[in-house]
Amino acid sequence: MILFSIVIFSTKFLDQLILNITYPFLEGSSEGKSVLLFGIMGSILLLYPLFNFKGKIMQKISSINPTLKENGNYYLKLIIIVVLLTYLIGILIEIIIRLKLGVSIFTTFVAMDPTPTSTSITHSHVFKSVLGDLISLSGFHVPNNIHTGSALIHYTSPFSFIVLITFPITYLLGLISLNQRQNLYKIILAFAITTSLIGMLDGGLFSTPALIGLSGLLGVYAIKKPFSIKDLLKPSFLIILLIILRISIGLLGTNTEYHEVTFIDEKVPVDLNGYNVTSIDHVGDKTIIRISTDKSDKSILIDMVQRSEGKVSGLTLSWDIFSWISKS
Repeated sequence: MILFSIVIFSTKFLDQLILNITYPFLEGSSEGKSVLLFGIMGSILLLYPLFNFKGKIMQKISSINPTLKENGNYYLKLIIIVVLLTYLIGILIEIIIRLKLGVSIFTTFVAMDPTPTSTSITHSHVFKSVLGDLISLSGFHVPNNIHTGSALIHYTSPFSFIVLITFPITYLLGLISLNQRQNLYKIILAFAITTSLIGMLDGGLFSTPALIGLSGLLGVYAIKKPFSIKDLLKPSFLIILLIILRISIGLLGTNTEYHEVTFIDEKVPVDLNGYNVTSIDHVGDKTIIRISTDKSDKSILIDMVQRSEGKVSGLTLSWDIFSWISKS
């Protein structure tokens, strides 16, 4: 799997095939998530024997802190706590960004420099910005079609750097949590840990990778011997609640009367030709426009980013989730 991730990263001929296969559970627009999936999952399956409870590493760790238990589910519970905490901090950062900008929390925000990167409460990239910043500082070359999210770091720092702690902790706990599992559960758990880590960096709590990852983590944690389907009722209920919450947030923030676009620090007026502009207001360093249109959020966002590139430092767009169905 690790070798396969290297092949995907360094070549192009498998890109479209891999995207088609992994999109239902990764929501990837490039092969970046696929590289992470095969690379991280492969490394977990390769390295977990080193953390066997009877091995030298775990015996050394136990000698440092005797309270650590030889119980895979104990470490799995810690993973669930760390992952959920990271997701909640990500949502808090999203809210802080919008409070600082003076815009509604029910908006998609796009940071423009050096390359446009979007983020929202329902699909967050705040922790991805840390990865992008590290890649940028290291000088490591990433293909242009893999989005690193580095533009957001100016808005997410310093809170987003918590992921530099929670990400490796989750990975390490994941290696230990595979102890005392049947082979099938080891594979499921390795997949769930990997998708949870991907959800941390790209998507946040309400993203598909995060929901799938949490489903696996909670499901394996809840399973008892002998197996009963009833064990999965509580985990399933929690995931359904998160899906309902995701939809509710989208509905709560939806504005069907008009689309509101806010340009942050507009240096050059953005061309609005082709839009029915109903109002333009200037508040501090913000230019707020309202437009009446039959286009979807996605179409407007892509168009506004193209029109405003090099002219603003950032922009926000209000939500209309119904437009994704009726106008896409």
